[in-house]
Amino acid sequence: MEGILADECCKEARDEGCKVEVVWQDGDSSAAKAVTSNYPEGKVYKCGVHVGRAHYNQLKEAFKKKVFSIDMKNRYKEKFPQVESAKCKCERHKSGCGCLGDSFLTNARINSFCCLQQCNHPQEYAWRMRALGEYHCSGHP
Repeated sequence: MEGILADECCKEARDEGCKVEVVWQDGDSSAAKAVTSNYPEGKVYKCGVHVGRAHYNQLKEAFKKKVFSIDMKNRYKEKFPQVESAKCKCERHKSGCGCLGDSFLTNARINSFCCLQQCNHPQEYAWRMRALGEYHCSGHP
């Protein structure tokens, strides 16, 4: 459900006496707005599978580059100043080089899903993902 259809469906469900407490969805903001406007007490959560797929696709795009894009640098330079000078140090940047190769991407997706399954709160998931990022290999200071 997207756009006006989402709002109409939520209104109809509310008028028929349905009570929505939780909605799991992708990142469609129009559906989230429809749910929250018709069910102010309801909660809207993003689906872990959709989030994992989106991150996986972003990592696949990042793999093609030896340096971060201008947008990424601008977004993260205040919090992570090293993003401005970070680059792939491989002599031949290709599939299997160890940076963001296919095996890394597959393992990252699996690890993300495992963390999601084990966590009861978003803060716990964030902590686990940061720990994985920091300790996933010995190649980083």
